[in-house]
Amino acid sequence: MPAAAAQSTRVYSDFIAAVGKTQPEDMDYCAVSIVGPRNRVDKIVGKLPLMP
Repeated sequence: MPAAAAQSTRVYSDFIAAVGKTQPEDMDYCAVSIVGPRNRVDKIVGKLPLMP
């Protein structure tokens, strides 16, 4: 459900509301973390949308 919510909205508060209605056992957790100096990280992800 959260993946579908993330792909169907660009408003974070709407996403949080949809996730709030999801049962914990129905959640699939996925994450990507990029760590490093800000200028290098921005060069990689600077133009990516927050929730595609």
